[in-house]
Amino acid sequence: MAQAAFVVGPPRLRSRLLARRQEFDSLFEGYDRLQAVSYVVTPDLLLHFFDKRGFSQVEVVVGENLTDQYRQALSQKGRQVTAALAELVEQGRLRIFVPRRTIHSKLYMLQRDGQYRVIQGSANLTETARQAANQVNYVWYADLAPDDPWLGQVLADYKAHLRDCSLFMGDLVDLFRQSPERDREELIDAWLKGRLAEEDGLEERRVLQELTARSLQSLEGASVEPIFSVELPDQPATRQRVERRLAVLNPVATDRRLQVNAATYLRYVQEAHGVPLMRVDLAFRKVLLGMDGLTLTRSEPPPDDRSVDQALEHIEDYVNTVDWGRCLDPRFAKTSIFEALLYFFTAPFAHEHMRARRRAYALVDSRGPQVLYLFGHAQNGKSTFVRLALRLLTGRHILPIPGARFTKTRIQGAAALGSGFPLVFDDVDLSNKGRTFEEVLKSHWEVWWREECVAPQLVLTGNAENLKEWAKSRLKRIDFDVQFAPDGEQKRRLNLILEADNPIFKWFAFVYMDHLERGASPGEDELSIARDVMKDLYRRAGRPLPSFFPEGPVEQLYNPGRRAWQDMLYRLRKASLTRDGDQLRVDFKDDMQHPEVRAYAGHLPQTVKHKVKGKTIVIESPREFDEWLGSGGGGPESWFRRLIRRRPGRQTM
Repeated sequence: MAQAAFVVGPPRLRSRLLARRQEFDSLFEGYDRLQAVSYVVTPDLLLHFFDKRGFSQVEVVVGENLTDQYRQALSQKGRQVTAALAELVEQGRLRIFVPRRTIHSKLYMLQRDGQYRVIQGSANLTETARQAANQVNYVWYADLAPDDPWLGQVLADYKAHLRDCSLFMGDLVDLFRQSPERDREELIDAWLKGRLAEEDGLEERRVLQELTARSLQSLEGASVEPIFSVELPDQPATRQRVERRLAVLNPVATDRRLQVNAATYLRYVQEAHGVPLMRVDLAFRKVLLGMDGLTLTRSEPPPDDRSVDQALEHIEDYVNTVDWGRCLDPRFAKTSIFEALLYFFTAPFAHEHMRARRRAYALVDSRGPQVLYLFGHAQNGKSTFVRLALRLLTGRHILPIPGARFTKTRIQGAAALGSGFPLVFDDVDLSNKGRTFEEVLKSHWEVWWREECVAPQLVLTGNAENLKEWAKSRLKRIDFDVQFAPDGEQKRRLNLILEADNPIFKWFAFVYMDHLERGASPGEDELSIARDVMKDLYRRAGRPLPSFFPEGPVEQLYNPGRRAWQDMLYRLRKASLTRDGDQLRVDFKDDMQHPEVRAYAGHLPQTVKHKVKGKTIVIESPREFDEWLGSGGGGPESWFRRLIRRRPGRQTM
């Protein structure tokens, strides 16, 4: 509020503690119009103003653009609530605005003939605030004449809140007007389920997919920068969005077509999204990469054996830098790096993998290829590895996307382009990305994917180890369990490795597509084809497989979670175990912190049912826990049975 307004001041300010429903309701008595700013708004309460209080006009600015969440909330209320709100919006009596950026203000301006009431305080326009059963709020308010100068300032402040806001449900009302012949209940159902926005978004994606494919194809081997035209969508709103998105290219518009310079489009994508374009063409066995306004071919048949051998030697040289660091199990660390490299090499084919999965499992499993999560603490080489992997994919130095830019908007925007190049986010702080991380991970393949629209795979690096249960099956976690502190000579040698040009991905991609063409399909082990392809390259080179080659999934060969539990129980002895009926209780020592306990709980597989209670983990399926902890990975034979034999009749361990 402007300083001048404080000088004038309202005639009289009153305050009220809202601890009961009557105290909230009485503030609105006798008024019939409302303009409000509220961080959260309850749809039922809006209807209450019209149905019970007889309001003629309500205009609300919500605090955050939670369009999808509001739509979901309305879906739970049922079609009748949505229909009633939509009718009020259509009549012009109700207007709900959503902002471009978050607004935390709570401001209410009530009006009746000859008087305004301005209310400002902590209360949101929700049933929870109104009922006052679980929360207490505090407000100031003033009753003002229409010509009061302080009121004029408040009205101006309210209008400032309206800037950059859009009308919620406006798209539904537009559809009512555009399709009067269609049943309104059918349109409301489609709107509630998001199908209207989805159809518009799909049309936009199709245009961009065509732009990507044609740009890459037209630039391949071209001596001049080609120009071609694309047809715009029929739907006016979608067409306008595409035109706005491509305006930076300065395209030439002719009727309902746009003429685009292919090289300019490639440069725009690289600058705006931070990634190059990539397409896999199985028919011609090509992987095309668009960088710096050029199309590069990143697939070709393996050449002479000597060249393949040198390329594999270069990979092994990098993996063996583990010996420069400190780690408990160098072989495990090397196997993890090689496994992560196989994942990067298969990432451009993720869309093809998803198509195969849907054909095989559509009715029972909608999940897509697992997202790679490289885990490790500082100085463990994750970022250096990512730079090498991207260099091998592209043949050029390219940086990953900073983890702070991991947002739903960025991912959907890049996915709409029709590129198979992986979106690699380095150092993602999952503690600050909770809701975004969950929505993206659950939706990227399962909800947003369409067979006709190429989508990129995701790769994340970070140091959060306490992952939720829903994330474990959607992520392929690879631990980089090594710490580096290189000296000058080691830095020099590492720089030479990173600078070296290694065409191995070209040969890998060519052979990989050959396997796909012959009907190969990844199963439970999503890197099964990659393992076979890499073995084939080793055979061609006449080079023996290194001892750290991952013959199977690294999480099965070396289960990091199991190793952590074994270390904690057997070596550090930081917990005691007690049999309690058909359950097992794991009581951690007092010097263990709660985040550490939750981290150990996060290591448990989904087959082990458990609950965390303070510094205790209650194992509800002890047999599965015993089998998991005592099998494989070099772990000792069933610790539970061994201790039972040593301590007959005792239940506490």
